[in-house]
Amino acid sequence: MQRTPLTRTLLVGAALTLAVSACGQAEEPGEDGSEYGGGGQETAAPDAEHTPGEDGSEYGGGNAGDVHVLNLYGDEEGFDDQRPTDYVATEFTTFSDMEWDEWGENRARGEGEVLGTWCMDVGCQDDPYDVEIELGDPVEVDGVRYFSTYTVTEYDDDMAGEQREALEQADDGQLNVPVSAE
Repeated sequence: MQRTPLTRTLLVGAALTLAVSACGQAEEPGEDGSEYGGGGQETAAPDAEHTPGEDGSEYGGGNAGDVHVLNLYGDEEGFDDQRPTDYVATEFTTFSDMEWDEWGENRARGEGEVLGTWCMDVGCQDDPYDVEIELGDPVEVDGVRYFSTYTVTEYDDDMAGEQREALEQADDGQLNVPVSAE
């Protein structure tokens, strides 16, 4: 599916909104006594109102026992998702046009496009980079398993080394996971 400039702009806008809102949060102890309460990679648990895939949307598609990702696409608190086509992984990085070859208990592998705040200075919002990624290291939060890391296993030839390094530094390969409700 070909993305229009408007769609890409909206995806980048969502990522920027998340990045800007995260910049103003202070790193203070959480109410539950955890070391961090607000501005880190972790986000609040997803709302119960989000049930991606049940309404026939492009989201969902996995089995109930599979591992999820916390997708921030259109929702800064995020929601459980499996095999997302459009996946805002962190406040810095968005994957789009994803096609998943594998989605299992320990890893997921797919290909698509990547863009983020780390490459906006070179216009990646208009021409995202093709990549292949692998999700891994599932963690359990409140009885649900989430992939917690990603690795780019293949880069597009036109992605300069500086952009590869910027992507690696932006997230350090870490995905958002929900904060436990306990």
